[in-house]
Amino acid sequence: MTAILGIFVSVRLCAITAIGLVGLAIPAMAQPLIDAPAVTTSTADTSNSSAERDTYLPDYFAQFQPDTALDMVNRIPGFTLRGGGNARGFGEANTNFLVNGRRPSTKSQGAGDILSRIPATIVTRLEILDGASLDIPGLSGQVVNIVATSVALSGRWRYSARFEEGTEPQLLEGEVSLTGKRGYLDFSLGIESGQFLLTEDSVEQFFDGTGTLIEDRTEDIFLRNLQPSANLNLSWVPLTGRMAGHVANLNGSIEFDNDNSGVRESFVAVGPGGTNGESFVNSGDDEVEYEISGDYAFDLPLFGRDGTLKLIGLLSREDNQRDTVFVVAPQGGDAIRSIFLRDQQEGETIGRVEYGFKANATHDVQLSVEYALNTLDSTTTFENNFTPPVLDTVRVEEDRYNARITDSWQISPTWSLQSSLGAEYSRLQVTEPRSDARTFFRPKGFMSVSHQLSERYSIRAQVERGVGQLNFGTFVSTRNLVDNQQTTGNAEIKPDQFWNVSMEFERTDDKLISGRIRPYYRVIEDPIDRILFPDGTEGPGNLDRATRYGVQTNATLLFDTLGVPGLRLEATGDLGDSRIDDPLTGQSRQINGNEEWDYSVFARYDMPGTDFAFTARASNDQGSPSFRLDDIREVVVDKPFASLSVIHKNFFGMQLTVSGTNLLDNRIEQERQRFDGPDLRLGDRTRIERFARQRGRRLSITLTDVF
Repeated sequence: MTAILGIFVSVRLCAITAIGLVGLAIPAMAQPLIDAPAVTTSTADTSNSSAERDTYLPDYFAQFQPDTALDMVNRIPGFTLRGGGNARGFGEANTNFLVNGRRPSTKSQGAGDILSRIPATIVTRLEILDGASLDIPGLSGQVVNIVATSVALSGRWRYSARFEEGTEPQLLEGEVSLTGKRGYLDFSLGIESGQFLLTEDSVEQFFDGTGTLIEDRTEDIFLRNLQPSANLNLSWVPLTGRMAGHVANLNGSIEFDNDNSGVRESFVAVGPGGTNGESFVNSGDDEVEYEISGDYAFDLPLFGRDGTLKLIGLLSREDNQRDTVFVVAPQGGDAIRSIFLRDQQEGETIGRVEYGFKANATHDVQLSVEYALNTLDSTTTFENNFTPPVLDTVRVEEDRYNARITDSWQISPTWSLQSSLGAEYSRLQVTEPRSDARTFFRPKGFMSVSHQLSERYSIRAQVERGVGQLNFGTFVSTRNLVDNQQTTGNAEIKPDQFWNVSMEFERTDDKLISGRIRPYYRVIEDPIDRILFPDGTEGPGNLDRATRYGVQTNATLLFDTLGVPGLRLEATGDLGDSRIDDPLTGQSRQINGNEEWDYSVFARYDMPGTDFAFTARASNDQGSPSFRLDDIREVVVDKPFASLSVIHKNFFGMQLTVSGTNLLDNRIEQERQRFDGPDLRLGDRTRIERFARQRGRRLSITLTDVF
């Protein structure tokens, strides 16, 4: 059965890939009707690269009247911005954007955060580059370089309000940012207030193991979230004097997150085994996160070669306090009260040194060494009517040393190769309760090749060996009070390793259709899943092997040459599968929470000769079931998330956007199968729980302006 399923999935992925390739290839046979302005193909020097690139000038984006560099990047045909992720250390680049040819030295500030603080008025051009042709390790595929020139002072502000039936108005969301220059010092300052309010109703039903209804439940759910934050970025680039050529950057950010959520539930027995009563759970979460990072680069000739030395440092801290109280009151019985408290601090300190030089006319080489220290301090407390307070304290430390050599080779005007070879040595120890330190030595590296088939078509391939980022939360024991489940922390957990192979076929065309198709295959060693401990509890643990494979696509279709100027259609889609041997049954199944598919279709029409634009979006996704040893959960969203927006680009000098979201009033459905017997999922099913939560329709109003 597993073999048949694997063949079916492989055929399905091949079919989607073939259809996409045909779709991208067909427009190549058509002659363009008009020339799109403000787009050129040039060969220039960015990061010591002489690769060919497409350049988008501000005039290309004039019809959209963008406020920020992010607005401009989002309108590049066929380009998808990657915001990074939870990378291991600072390491190699995991985003696909540069600012003035340089990679930002920050982890907490994502691509959208950084680009939304660059006013469109100071952007002189956007360059689309091939990552493998640059001398920045880890960049692959399309990379956008935002070239901007600072002015004395400019800024932007945004205010948003959201209204939903049955939920109080959301009125405290907005941001303001300032960008300026004084002498050789550029600065960017941003302050933001994020807010999210939610009220939902839910109907839940409990069934016995045979599927007979035994209990009806109704739920009232609320969520209140506030996220104020601030950030500061300084850049010093002297152009004259003995410090000319030096570059220094300093970044700082702080974010507060206050979260309050709760569920009130009433339940009525309708069959044997059901109960009557009510329950209430409330969770409060307060978090403070800050990061200070910076880099300093200057020319330093060594061994008779001109080169650049770059020093990078990063310090981040996260302090989280979470309190959960659960009260259940069965009819005719005493109320049972449970409390779970968590106080947790995480920290990361990174020091990195890079030295890059040009070996010859076609080779750029970078040597890098990095040290990182990750720490976790966690204290949890659990108590209920029958159990005195149980205190659990955990402290974890991981020291990592990483070294690499990376070569970027421009083989010819149409061929480029980037290869990297390195290794990581790490020391991982739980110091409270104290356990023996464990050490690991792991090779790392990648090889990425790119070939420009023609002016419009290119193909890329990459093979990578890497180490995954370890979630320190797996060392800590936690409890789900509502479901009466305990997850035991594992002091023997270790990071996974992986081999990743991918190919990318890309078409770029600013007149008609652009897009890419990327099939991939990943082999994971030491994957983390749920395992059974000798004391009968369960928690995270390393298994032997897992695989993940799929195909990612995106495309942009411009209708200007088809007789409808101002109209564009953008689509993205992922289809994937995974395999892992279940630690309890031994049978092959999907990885917990693996995304099976997702799609997003977006249309925008900028009405010629007016200040109006209209947008529409539909999206949905489906994840694989989540497996514990004693239950299986599956979540389904029954309808796409649909939205419509009307944009007035000159509303008293501002941009006004009025949006209706969740117009189809979609519903989230969950089914949980419980196996409460001593044999867990190897035994008989004891209960089925199903709920359906209705998402309300929402109206949003957003005002933005630049100054």
